[in-house]
Order: sequence, then structure tokens, then C-alpha cells
Amino acid sequence: MMVRLSILSKITKLITLFCLLAVIQAQNGEIIPLSQKVGLTLDAEENLFYNVYTDIDGFESAQFYEMSPKTVIARITYVQYSQQKTSKRKYTMMEFLKIKEMVDLQPHITAEDRKLVHENLTYLQTDDILEGIEEDQFVTIHHRSGRRIRGTLKTYSDKMITIQTPFSLENIPIWNMESISYRESINNRSSWKFPLYAFSALAGLTLAEGWNEQTRPYIDSVWHYRFLGAMAGLLAGSEVFQTFNVLTSPKTYFALTPEEMDRLKE
Repeated sequence: MMVRLSILSKITKLITLFCLLAVIQAQNGEIIPLSQKVGLTLDAEENLFYNVYTDIDGFESAQFYEMSPKTVIARITYVQYSQQKTSKRKYTMMEFLKIKEMVDLQPHITAEDRKLVHENLTYLQTDDILEGIEEDQFVTIHHRSGRRIRGTLKTYSDKMITIQTPFSLENIPIWNMESISYRESINNRSSWKFPLYAFSALAGLTLAEGWNEQTRPYIDSVWHYRFLGAMAGLLAGSEVFQTFNVLTSPKTYFALTPEEMDRLKE
């Protein structure tokens, strides 16, 4: 008797499990393609190219489920305030077919189209832009708090920019960055090398002469300080030349809206 009850209990549990799976499947519905040009998932580039969801900021993807012969549910994934969120939109089959027809009447999205559209999805290419900035160059970051941070770019990793300022080493999450000014490349003005070295040496010699005038040393000391000043100027010439190359290189300005920066937290 106990064995029969045990078997009956197991059968009941299995039946309940199958019923639950059937209910879940019914709730999820069957995924259907919006169009053969899109496939089962509408991505960010396709959405912008075909103008499907123009009212959703931070759109990432959407899938469509046929809940019944008359009803389709769209599950939309987007980013808002650094959090990935999901929303649902309900369509009648006629409404869904109208969206499908709109997409079907447009041309296939090509690799070149994706590239052009991707350029308008600024928050999707932020990593590539920041990783392309040369390290150890002077940059200016406009923080969302209103601060302006100037310093040398040390590293960019895991969505964190490390800046060496004159006073400290600062780590700035990119979603707190309103914009950044930097130079895409550093010019090499070799024709200015000799004049700048000569200027640095002359500046050092002038400083040494000023020291001589203030201290009035003996003649040997006078020439000793002149020599030290000229050498110091020549040693500084390399830094002066490098600084000149940097300052004469064109700046690049890259900025994102606060909404776009919030999407980068995920």
C-alpha cells in the first residue's frame, strides 16, 4: 500500500511539473522574426536603420513573441541610468504585420550601413575611442560634477580612466565624464629641434648670469655657473622640444550626453 502511494505521489509531481512547463511555454509564446532582413533579434543598428523604435533611448535589442494568433508581445532591452532594463509592448497581429511590412519594404542593411549607423550610436563606440588615445599625453576631462581635470593620461581599462594630475592620481569612471579633450597624434617638428635646444641653453645661461650678478663671485666661479646654466638648459631642451610638439598638435574633442554616459555603466 505504501509503495502504491509513493508511486502515485511521484506521478502526481510529474504531471504537475509538465503542467507548469506548459503554462510557462504558453506565457512565453513562440519567438517570431520581425522580418527576414532582421532575424529573431532586432539589434541597435537595425533598429536605427529601419526606424522601428525611435522613441526608446539606449535601445539595445528586441524580440517578438506570438502569444496567440491575434497577439504579439515585444520584449525590449534598453539601458537607463546605468541599469539594463526590459519592457514589453503588446501588439495585435495586424499592428505587428504593419511594422513587418515597413521593414520588408526597406533595403537589406549592409556592413557599410551598419558602420555608418554605428557612428551615430556614440555610446557603443566610446571604448574604441578612449582605447585609441595615446598614453602619457596631456588631456582635459570635464567632469559631470562641473570640475575640469587636467593631467597626463596613464591608462584606460575596465571603463576607468587614470589621470596623473600635479597633485594626485585620479581614477574616473567614464560615465562621470562629460567630455575629454586630447590629441589624436603628436607632431614631430624636427626643424624646430635645434632652435629650441639653443633657446633652452640660452635661457639657462641667462639664469646663471642673473645668479652671477646677485652673488658677484670670482671669475672662475662666474664661468663655472655659466657652464652649469648652459648644460642645464641643454638638458631641458629635450623636454621643451617634446612639449612644443604636443602643444602644436591639433586637439580632438570628444563628448557624450549625460544619458549616453549613463549607458556605459553596464
